[in-house]
Amino acid sequence: MTMLLFCSVALQAAPDAAQPQPSPAAVRKLDLPVPVGEPVKGIKIPQYDEQGNLTMSLAAETAQKLDEQKVELQKLKVQFSEKAEREIVVSIPHSILDLETRVLTADSETLISREDFEIVGQSAEFDTAARKGIFKGHVRASFRNNEALPLP
Repeated sequence: MTMLLFCSVALQAAPDAAQPQPSPAAVRKLDLPVPVGEPVKGIKIPQYDEQGNLTMSLAAETAQKLDEQKVELQKLKVQFSEKAEREIVVSIPHSILDLETRVLTADSETLISREDFEIVGQSAEFDTAARKGIFKGHVRASFRNNEALPLP
């Protein structure tokens, strides 16, 4: 089944009851060892929770710091790990990551996929600390039910 939406769509990864979401004041600036103005190829930025578990990983074909706060990312893949061990992957051709707020702004078509759904939007904005996102513009969603249907 394919559904077309022509509005903003807000998405949020399922919160883990044992893991409270960080308050904006508790969000730490991401440290990215990239010099301003020089592109770096094949960069990976892992994010861990307070227990040291990997919660998210950003991998870009190229990254270039525009200034001390903003990083331009090309061909970005963001992988989220869920408790149910179903991986969510976000693919973005071009985006800007604010290292201070940890907000990722995608100005190009963005794809979010998991084994049971796929959502594509014209542009998007993701708060990587709170694990919330918003699609803007034309959005297309496709959902799959992988369970076998009972026979009549």
